[in-house]
Amino acid sequence: MYNQKPKAKSIFDRNINPFIQVGVVLFACLVFDVVSTGLRATGIVDVAQNFPWQVILSFLLLFAIFNSLLGLSAKDGNKYYLMSMISFVTLAAVGGVMAYWFSGMTMEEAGSIKWMYFVFAFGYLVFVSIVQVMKKIVELAQRQDKRLRGEE
Repeated sequence: MYNQKPKAKSIFDRNINPFIQVGVVLFACLVFDVVSTGLRATGIVDVAQNFPWQVILSFLLLFAIFNSLLGLSAKDGNKYYLMSMISFVTLAAVGGVMAYWFSGMTMEEAGSIKWMYFVFAFGYLVFVSIVQVMKKIVELAQRQDKRLRGEE
């Protein structure tokens, strides 16, 4: 017979712990902050002083989108989303501290960052809610389909 490659597992088929997701995102923020600080110090590129705040906001939004989508494959949705919300708050807090350290600016001094935090937190709750509702609708449709085929 011929060799078959094992079927690649989709990222959506894996249960990725939200705390691991936060660790990856915080590491990426740290890399961006270190590189931007280095570029600002050398004068090679003119980097805005509030750039670390922009970085954490960007990664908060990225986390919100991917975390919500990865929740589709969670075995226990309630436990996953509880950990996700704790992770989101952790990311916002630790990222804010990192942004403060790298920029030397408070949230108020960085412009409209405080409002963006509020908007992204509300947006995260909306993403989570939409995904949860979609998951429930699909499960309901699958159960109804099984009933109609006489499998239940």
